[in-house]
Amino acid sequence: MYYIYTRLLKFLQMTLDVLPEDILLKRIAQDDEKAFRIIFDRYKKRFYGAALKMSRSPDIAEEIVQEVFLTLWLRRSTLAEVENPASYLLTIAYNSISHQFRKMAREKRVKERLIERMSMSECSTEKIIEEKENRQLLQNIICQLPTQQQLIYRLSKQDSLNRNEIAEQLHISPNTVKNHLLKAMKYIKTHFKGALLVIGWFLI
Repeated sequence: MYYIYTRLLKFLQMTLDVLPEDILLKRIAQDDEKAFRIIFDRYKKRFYGAALKMSRSPDIAEEIVQEVFLTLWLRRSTLAEVENPASYLLTIAYNSISHQFRKMAREKRVKERLIERMSMSECSTEKIIEEKENRQLLQNIICQLPTQQQLIYRLSKQDSLNRNEIAEQLHISPNTVKNHLLKAMKYIKTHFKGALLVIGWFLI
């Protein structure tokens, strides 16, 4: 009986392995972890190769691959509606690579800004402390926004995505993104006092 059981499991696994991507995505939409693993095994090498070629860093390439498949799993409830699986997966990979490069660019700007500040003798300890407190105050106010507004604001102002990119990621219209951004910025400006420098960084 055990032999029959193991043979049956092997047969079922082989059956899954040959399923087309659209069927696998539909199974993933139903929380099928085995189908997710098959998609992972099919695409991880090509995604890693593309990420490595662009980033020239194995660590960054690995991080991008993890982000791609994390995004896929988090969006699994929408996968049953995907009409072109290969294009959909490649779009996620492209967005993840783009996001990683924007992140690297932001980190570079932050480092440059930090070096510049450290070289400015007139930048007193009191001013640094005040800026830190203002940044924390701003973050606290952002956290008070409704969930959708907060997410859209962070994607726009902190991740540097444009309206169309945000709309595509959240499956809403660009006009809806615009309205949420306007409401979020109005709320922040109203509630944020005494931190004009920090507002300049985040609301430009």
